[in-house]
Amino acid sequence: MGEAQLSSLDALDTALPRAQQIELRNLKSGALNGQWAMETVRDEGLWKLMAALWQPTETVDPTRSGFHALVALRRAYDLTRSGELDAADNQVDAFLRSRAVTSLPAEMMSEAYTVAAYVAVATAVGAGGSEKLALAEEHARKATEVGGAVAERNLALVRTWRETPRNQREPMTNPFLELGLDHGAEGWDRHCRDLFRQYAQAGDQTSQSRVNRAQGRIEEALRHDSGLDVFFRLPLAEARYELPDAVPRQLVPPLEPLARRTTFTSGAELEIMRARAAVELLDDFRSTAPHLDRHGHSR
Repeated sequence: MGEAQLSSLDALDTALPRAQQIELRNLKSGALNGQWAMETVRDEGLWKLMAALWQPTETVDPTRSGFHALVALRRAYDLTRSGELDAADNQVDAFLRSRAVTSLPAEMMSEAYTVAAYVAVATAVGAGGSEKLALAEEHARKATEVGGAVAERNLALVRTWRETPRNQREPMTNPFLELGLDHGAEGWDRHCRDLFRQYAQAGDQTSQSRVNRAQGRIEEALRHDSGLDVFFRLPLAEARYELPDAVPRQLVPPLEPLARRTTFTSGAELEIMRARAAVELLDDFRSTAPHLDRHGHSR
């Protein structure tokens, strides 16, 4: 998921014409609370920059705009991956309200239901575990409407867990997410070693054990034919989380034609040049010995 480069904003501000400078400064000030003019929000070319500038700490309402919906979905996933499950639950709950369900794209809702299902699975412990798994199955089923094969596998996993006695269930969380990684991320083993050393230096044996368990689960899965499909997976499709890669209309100065740098050539002058070129070509043909075509047919 690409992000905007904020280090060049000052240089950009200096280079832009006055009208675009004002637009950029309004965009930066709007990032303080996630409030922009609707014309700005509609410009998808600005979304990467807006998302990089705005770091919401409260639940984002996904029904405010397409931009806010995408930020809300990405925030729910990021909170899940960082282990902040209560905050992730609050954020994804904003997608499950009737207004959001009926107004947001089906693909986005499928991702939101998947996050909601995973959060329910990850918190299905203790006395309320059975109710959480029932809720997870409901969300996972809704995700299958446009979720494809990954959503179907997720639903099958949840149903298997529900049918398995509590003391016989394998761990239901995704070990990649527990490690703060995307599912199937390359370099996960190196990341595990780095985390383990970090916790060792801090004397945090509980976190060391958590890393070891997650690493062991990944290694065990890779030894079998089913591979990483044994883990509940999110996102269903990473492309649904990506910010648009478009040219920002509001920050691009009006195009102006370049001044002509060559002298105007009349038709008569072109005729003179063509006649001279013809003479030179004819002279070249007369003075150049003929070459046999080695690729031609032999006679």
